[in-house]
Amino acid sequence: MPDARHVQQCPSPLLTVAQGLMAEVGYGAMSMRQLAARAGLQPGSLYHHVASKQDLLLDVLLDILAQRLEAWRRGPYTRDLRGYLRFQLARQASHPFEALLLRHESRHVEPGQRGWLEQALNRSRAPLCQIIEHGQQQGRFTVGDIASAAEAILALIDTAEGMRRRPMPVDDAKIEAWVIQMSHALLSACPPAKRPARTARLTGAT
Repeated sequence: MPDARHVQQCPSPLLTVAQGLMAEVGYGAMSMRQLAARAGLQPGSLYHHVASKQDLLLDVLLDILAQRLEAWRRGPYTRDLRGYLRFQLARQASHPFEALLLRHESRHVEPGQRGWLEQALNRSRAPLCQIIEHGQQQGRFTVGDIASAAEAILALIDTAEGMRRRPMPVDDAKIEAWVIQMSHALLSACPPAKRPARTARLTGAT
């Protein structure tokens, strides 16, 4: 995995156009000629801004994750689990293509570029992991594996989009209440990490 962050080469306006086109037709079906036409560029000039379609995909995914993280940092939400969940649900509702692209198009990232994507995913999960760790230190959560607990909560958030798309959509307030309730239940139900054997024996002796 690379140690340094990937340097984005593609200009932001072109990334926005590429994101919309990928969400519309899919990465596999999208051609660079289509992208050039939608961006108002000559096909040949497109390669002055991006080296390849693969590099473009990586830049799009990394930009999505960076924009999300920056929105969380600048947002007005409380820096606790409830605030984080509210942020993620609001972001999901206002930027529906982000989750779609991250979920379906990340499989097209080449093996040699996956390290960059994994780094960005880890940065995007870091605020939630920190919230869980802080809650555990305060005795509010009981978590054996913080990273796995964070993944489970993010999976819960993903289900919200399906609730919105039902023939009879679930109200956003109910979705939020359900995700918050289930997340707290999950963090309270996770088994604690095993104590070292020596500590366990001492505890049993008393």
